[in-house]
Amino acid sequence: MNIKLNNLLYYNTSNLYSYNKKYHTICDYKFAGCTSLTTISFPVCISIGSSAFYSCTSLTTASFPECTDIGSSAFYNCSSLSIASFPVCTSIGSWAFRSCSSLSTISFPVCISIGNSAFQQCTSLTTASFPECTDIGRGAFSSCTSLTTASFPVCTYIRSFAFSGCTSLTTISFPVCTYIGESAFAYCRSLTTASFPECTFVDYSAFNGCRSLTNISFPASCTFYGGFFPNSPLISITLGITNATYIFNTYRSTLTTVSFSACTSIGTSAFSGCTLLINISFPKCTSVGSYAFRNCTSLSIASFPACTNIASYAFANCSSLKSIYFMGTSVPTLVNSNAFINTPVRNSTYIGTYGSIYVQSSMLNAFKTATNWSVYSNRMVGV
Repeated sequence: MNIKLNNLLYYNTSNLYSYNKKYHTICDYKFAGCTSLTTISFPVCISIGSSAFYSCTSLTTASFPECTDIGSSAFYNCSSLSIASFPVCTSIGSWAFRSCSSLSTISFPVCISIGNSAFQQCTSLTTASFPECTDIGRGAFSSCTSLTTASFPVCTYIRSFAFSGCTSLTTISFPVCTYIGESAFAYCRSLTTASFPECTFVDYSAFNGCRSLTNISFPASCTFYGGFFPNSPLISITLGITNATYIFNTYRSTLTTVSFSACTSIGTSAFSGCTLLINISFPKCTSVGSYAFRNCTSLSIASFPACTNIASYAFANCSSLKSIYFMGTSVPTLVNSNAFINTPVRNSTYIGTYGSIYVQSSMLNAFKTATNWSVYSNRMVGV
């Protein structure tokens, strides 16, 4: 006898242990709710409809040698499913394997597209390797807490929350990825290293809460939206970005060293509140925005050999700033003398070189007499 539930047709769940038939297409909801179904064999099936095996909680293996398309929620909540093999599948629908908590082995060698939440909460899955996948849907692997490795050699698009909550993820490979969505790797607490050599855009909070992340790299062409690493305890970072605005203003960061070899502009509040930041180097930076390093209370040494403009309060409250270098051949415009307010540089009572501004000896007099720089004339040292 068939069972109706919420207007959806569910088939007899008491006597169906295995099923073998030469279907080319499995219709929507065809076996939904068959809780006694343990084995399926569809050697010529090319398409699986939406929710076709929804909540088949005793199903352990899904092998479809000819299937090219998996519909949305096709295996959703198949909690005993441990192996999924789809050697010619090119498209995985949204929620297709969501909550398959026993799923540990998957094989999708030619899959191109993974739908939203396709593997969400697959808590036994350890490896995700998709050699042909170009697009990862929103939340596709979210909360896969056992996932340690993600390899997507041709993926160009990672959508929002794709790997959020993958707390065991340590290794990722996305050599041609160009877009990383909002919170894509949020709270991947075991992730230590990440490299995105082709990335052009990173959305808000992409690496939020990645507390083990110590090494990450992006090219100079990459654009970052909003807070880049809120709550992320980076120790050191080298990026190729040309403009940094609000990127590290976390107030809780453990970032100690930064080196931005290609950065030409530091925007408003870019590093504001990075209280453990000690050393900074910006060899090509020409502009330092307002409040850029405000409240960086551990900042000790800063170098800006190409700087031409410093905005208001740029280094305000940097109470440990002992040395700052402006070794270029011109005097940067100092918009307001408050740029170094509440720093040792502003304190005229220090004896010796603590709290000094270092410039080329040939530029020393020019600095001492320049607008707003003259306030710091007794803290300048020619080298």
